[in-house]
Amino acid sequence: MKSVFDRLWQKYFGKSRGKHAAILQKEDHATRLADVQRRIGIYLHALWGCDFAIKSFEGKKSEGNRPYVKKRIIHLPVFCCDFTLGGVTHITGLENYRAAFAHAAAHIMYTKHPFPAEAIDQWQKAMIATVEDARVETLSIRRFPGLKQLWQRQHTATPLQKDSAGDYLNRLARALLDETYRDDDPWICLGRELFSSVDNLESNKISLDIGLALAHAFSDKKIKFNPRSDTLSAPYRDDNRCLWELADTDAIKAQDLPTAFFHSKLLLGNNEFSGKDENRKPGTDKKPLNQGSLPKTYIYPEWDFRSQTETPSWVTLRETAARSGDLRVVDNIVAQNGHLISRMKNLLHAIQYSGVRRIRKLEEGDEIDINAAIRSFIDIRQGVQPDPRIMMRSVRKTRDISVLVLLDLSNSTNQRINGQEQTVLELARQICVLFAEVIETVGDPFAIHGFCSKSRHNVEYFRFKDFGQPYDDVPKAKIAGMTGQRATRMGAAVRHATYYLNQQPSGKKLLMFITDGEPDDVDVQGRQYLRQDAKMAVKDAGRRGIHTYCIGLDPDADQYVSQIFGARNYIVLDHVKCLPEKMLRIYAALSH
Repeated sequence: MKSVFDRLWQKYFGKSRGKHAAILQKEDHATRLADVQRRIGIYLHALWGCDFAIKSFEGKKSEGNRPYVKKRIIHLPVFCCDFTLGGVTHITGLENYRAAFAHAAAHIMYTKHPFPAEAIDQWQKAMIATVEDARVETLSIRRFPGLKQLWQRQHTATPLQKDSAGDYLNRLARALLDETYRDDDPWICLGRELFSSVDNLESNKISLDIGLALAHAFSDKKIKFNPRSDTLSAPYRDDNRCLWELADTDAIKAQDLPTAFFHSKLLLGNNEFSGKDENRKPGTDKKPLNQGSLPKTYIYPEWDFRSQTETPSWVTLRETAARSGDLRVVDNIVAQNGHLISRMKNLLHAIQYSGVRRIRKLEEGDEIDINAAIRSFIDIRQGVQPDPRIMMRSVRKTRDISVLVLLDLSNSTNQRINGQEQTVLELARQICVLFAEVIETVGDPFAIHGFCSKSRHNVEYFRFKDFGQPYDDVPKAKIAGMTGQRATRMGAAVRHATYYLNQQPSGKKLLMFITDGEPDDVDVQGRQYLRQDAKMAVKDAGRRGIHTYCIGLDPDADQYVSQIFGARNYIVLDHVKCLPEKMLRIYAALSH
């Protein structure tokens, strides 16, 4: 009996056996979905205890040839060919169907919430999808260990494949699934370490944050990503379109606080978990990674003044570990400005301990309230029960304020100030050191942060000193090591600083912004867009009880700084000698 290949070859090609015959030979070794669909359905029902909707497609250009999940329906091609290695059948079409169905079902079971796609580029999406594939497969393998062998056999990447971004994607996918696979590339090791250090995999927010961190770390390899060619080679993997459809942007927009897409012990260093891992064995808990190894990622909205609407989930901000510098830089600033520091301390101490507030209507106090005593005598003469609260107490007024100094660390800060030898960055560092030395003395909680940006997808945020952190050699070294680079996306940085100030219990909160130029970024044309967004961010901070004040280091900063911060909420400072009086004025206004 002739095979399908023989019949088609005789009908269409006669005695010609060229490349067309090879194509038909391939079809002869394919498995039809119609022939195995019922068996696969029973297979999945036995695993998950429920039925899955299954549809076939013919590999149209609009859909591609890879399996996919759409509206919780699993779509696979009409034919599934055998997977061969070196001319030997490695995986049959039936096994490929089973692997694809099981993987797609794992997405349906464990990918509960789609990711917000608005602020994520194509490379970040590919990385997030790779980690999410590993997450749902790991959860499935914990319930059904036999699935591991079914999936693992289709990953054939090796460390020798290192020419494209797709090669690294495939190596990472194999490394996250197969613990016996050896790959010493630092980036692969980082991905493996981050993924294996997560105690709980129930939330897909883990995939988002690890994926964004790995996408950011991959930039050191200087390899460009091609969305069309750099794809996963394992034939059972779907195209992951289900991860991005129907993202609930309204829910994200309604949140008052930024969305930190990672709530495990790995990043936050606490015990917040989205669920309990029932299959975790005793004694297998891993220690959290050093927080400096993985940048926290936040998604922020941005104001579009042209449409007068806020675009949700538009800007991606990452907290990047600040590099340490030479401590002698800070020591020299303190030594050279000792007289200024002493003067500023005296001024702030005068503000701190000046003024007295009287608390009246007390039954016990330090002295008699004459007015209250007279009213009591009048009540007695009139035969009315007098108010016994005729004492008062004097209480010295103290400041209850938290301060966050936010530095613009864009590339323009490397330029020299007109008529001076020092750069803008050096002046900003001087101001930070003087602020820190003085505020540390009077005991006010304070933090020093900085930022720079390179498009809305990459706003970097540095925390040189945090609230509650001692002002010792660690923050001093970070202040000494800060550098100027990239651009100035001001609005996102103000929103993130607001997030940290909101966590402080102080009655008064001050955001001190230091910049040498107006907002600017590589993906924005025109001045008004980022100006208006920064203005809206400052307004939002004001609604939350945060007073924002700007120190401009650009002599021509008046026009745009006043537009963003308000006519009375900024000063233009071009020399550190002017700092004591300016600083006293700001604190005096906010301390009473």
